[in-house]
Amino acid sequence: MKRQSPWSTLFFVLSALAVLAGISLWPEAWRPNGVKWPQNEWLDLLRGQDAELAVQPETEAEDGELSRPKGAEVGLIEFPEGDTLGFAKFARALRAADRRVVRVLHYGDSQIEGDRISADLRDVLQGRFGGMGPGMQGMDPFVPMASVDHRASGNWKRFACFGRPSDREPAGFYGVRGIAHRYQGGSASMEFRARNYGYDRVRQAQKLTLYLGPYEGPTEVKVYFEDSLSHIRYYSAGDPAEMEFVAAKPMSRVRIEFNGQSPLWYGAAWDGTRGVAVDNVSMRGADGLGFKRINSMHYAASLRAANPGLVILQFGGNAVPYFKTSAEVTRYGKAFARQIALIQQALPDADVLVVGPSDMAHKVGVEWETYPFVVEVRTALRAAAHAQGAAFFDVYSFMGGAGSMSTWVQRSPPLAGADHIHFTPNGARKVGRALALALDQELDRHVDGH
Repeated sequence: MKRQSPWSTLFFVLSALAVLAGISLWPEAWRPNGVKWPQNEWLDLLRGQDAELAVQPETEAEDGELSRPKGAEVGLIEFPEGDTLGFAKFARALRAADRRVVRVLHYGDSQIEGDRISADLRDVLQGRFGGMGPGMQGMDPFVPMASVDHRASGNWKRFACFGRPSDREPAGFYGVRGIAHRYQGGSASMEFRARNYGYDRVRQAQKLTLYLGPYEGPTEVKVYFEDSLSHIRYYSAGDPAEMEFVAAKPMSRVRIEFNGQSPLWYGAAWDGTRGVAVDNVSMRGADGLGFKRINSMHYAASLRAANPGLVILQFGGNAVPYFKTSAEVTRYGKAFARQIALIQQALPDADVLVVGPSDMAHKVGVEWETYPFVVEVRTALRAAAHAQGAAFFDVYSFMGGAGSMSTWVQRSPPLAGADHIHFTPNGARKVGRALALALDQELDRHVDGH
């Protein structure tokens, strides 16, 4: 048999990489929902893992940019007119953080994938109020968190309240994350390991909570802390919908093995025993209207069980490219307000923060121009938030308004990718840091003085 030339093999590999690189640069709006496409940060594959996620200092960064826009007399978080309470509810919940875990649910589209933006929120809040661990995650993540090596084995099927209709769960049961999994074949496993980069507090945790739905069982669950078998439990129909396992001390590795008929699994939280947990719930391709597709009684019960003090809704970007008229944007804003109301009805003692879309650009001839309806979508989401008594964070204005996406792409190092839609790790950290410090400033007037 004729041996293949090594040069031919090299040419084939380079050609394949070139094709994948070209595909990865397509705007997300053109991509089929639910399909795992190569990410547009494909050049990072040529670097080591540590370099891939390192955040380099900006050459033109100013500290003032991180908390307040230049010349502004108010913070970046906008409250409805006449609202003097601000985040009083969240602050009240945080006063109990020395005794229990206070959750922050951060829902968003692909701008927050991999724990982007959420990571900075988590670090600031855990640094002030305590807590550890990466929070709640899916059983088989679509995109793993940057600072946690999340491994899953077995044949996991994913159900989501957004995306393709074929991915829906028939009864509308998705848990608090809006995403559920079920393994097939009688066995599966998942594991969290700390990476050697990322914020320190996310690398260890002490309490594992598994959230699950209807099932017949019996199901065997084995939990290993580090490399030692710590718990074996058997669950069947009628048992509680949460499994909680606490280690004797903070651990950097946990492994869970499942055997038997699979229930619906809604997620796994890897937390401390007290303090703050920030849950990154990234919904690639979602427009933020999918919460109404979750069974209402089930979703309300799931929210109350999670008991977050703050819910963040970061959407709008996936809707922007598809709007043709202002009337469509108006209908979208009203529909979004109903999503906020759904959450508020279930969580009357929690605060809600809406994070608007970034500037986004598309090619017009040879130039990059802001999408026509970015400003209207931003304004519609702000109006929806304020109509429901929720706060608003304006990413579009923080970036600099129309045309700022191109400026962020051209910064050194770049703050946004070549698709002119998604932030780079540096850009995501800039937005996350701004949001975290603005939130921290708001809490100053509540928490310290009680």
